Amino acid sequence: MTNRLFNNIIILIVLITSNLIMGCGQRATPKPSYKISDEFKAYCLFQPGSTWDYYTSDSNDTASLQLEGITEDVWYNNAGELYFYEAINMYFDTTNLNTTYWQITAGSTKNSSSTMNSIMRIFNADGSFRLVFDASYPLGEEQLVGENEGAYTNIEIIPTMELRGNTYSEVYHSKVTDYYNQGFGDFDFYIAKNHGIIKIQNIVNNDTIITELINSSPIQ
Repeated sequence: MTNRLFNNIIILIVLITSNLIMGCGQRATPKPSYKISDEFKAYCLFQPGSTWDYYTSDSNDTASLQLEGITEDVWYNNAGELYFYEAINMYFDTTNLNTTYWQITAGSTKNSSSTMNSIMRIFNADGSFRLVFDASYPLGEEQLVGENEGAYTNIEIIPTMELRGNTYSEVYHSKVTDYYNQGFGDFDFYIAKNHGIIKIQNIVNNDTIITELINSSPIQ
């Protein structure tokens, strides 16, 4: 073997090794993927055929929701921590209510000590939406969550709550205030384990509108 041939072989080996190293260095870091925990699903995820009957003070009448179908997706968060997350929409057929669907989405558990890392929102026929439930925040601490959603606070967890002859356990009480004066008023939400939203109180323009669950047939 001549020196020239030997040198060419060495150069080829160096080039191949360098390309392999560069290729490894350029490999994208896998992004984490977060799912909605079973603990959160117990409060907010229901199956088609579930029904809820509410009393609404603005109409002084009853209103109903029937869950018609659900969709499940994986979305990508590109603000701050980069990750994939589970998203579920629950679509309703309704009488006398503005609600079209409930949405629950998983959040990051990277710096969280709780599996209650997810968020629930209500979407309405008029295009509006409200943040209802985000159990990842500590109790009693107001969080500014955006111009369209105002300020959010987890007020308390009620061990037992009586409402219209029914008893509910482990009820989350959350509050949303119209911090940026968008005109939607202030909301108090009550979300019960295995039942979903059992009460909404909305104070807007000095009027108080109350929606309370009369009975339900949730399927989980």
